[in-house]
Amino acid sequence: MTIVHQQTVQMKQVSHGNFLMRNVLKHNVVFNEGTRGDAAYILTEGKIEISGIIEGHKKVFAILKPISIFGEMALFLDDNSRTATAIALEDSKVIVVTKDDLEEYMRDSPKVISSIITVLVSRLKSTTKKAMKVPSTGMGVVRILDLFASNGTMTLRYDTAIKSMADTFVTTTDRIEQYIHGLAGQGLLAVGRDEHDGRIITLLERNLVHEVMKRKD
Repeated sequence: MTIVHQQTVQMKQVSHGNFLMRNVLKHNVVFNEGTRGDAAYILTEGKIEISGIIEGHKKVFAILKPISIFGEMALFLDDNSRTATAIALEDSKVIVVTKDDLEEYMRDSPKVISSIITVLVSRLKSTTKKAMKVPSTGMGVVRILDLFASNGTMTLRYDTAIKSMADTFVTTTDRIEQYIHGLAGQGLLAVGRDEHDGRIITLLERNLVHEVMKRKD
């Protein structure tokens, strides 16, 4: 059995000085299941294994190749506990994306962030449905919608958004719809139809997280 050691992190500044490039040597850990995390990673070189412990045995969920985003749930959930382990299968490079990085970079480069958000929302979670236990799904939905609103995207296709979020949070479309209609009942979004009679979600607040938290107080 290969003994995996946590690598001493070596980073250099990239992009606007906010994003960091991390070099991860073969067999080294990016993050461990159960630890707290506040960042996602974009794999630019190498290969990353995503795995977890199921009933006492290791189960490999995915083998990622460039360009892939992983660890993204930490950007959306109140509980930042990692639900899987990420290990480099070969020497790799990843860009570290924290919540603060994402928000600042979004203001400067909305087109780039729009593509990142799209990947985040439609991510591969179907391969880990039996293993993933994602807490705070309601606030996760709010955070995703908040990112779209912050990026200037105020209208989403209903069916696509519901399915993508159900896959992302490893839950049913019915449960996501309950959250969506709950937000609609609070006047934070509207569910309607476009000119082609397709169902749409229209966001009515640009700072959705703030509005939700304010109404909880």
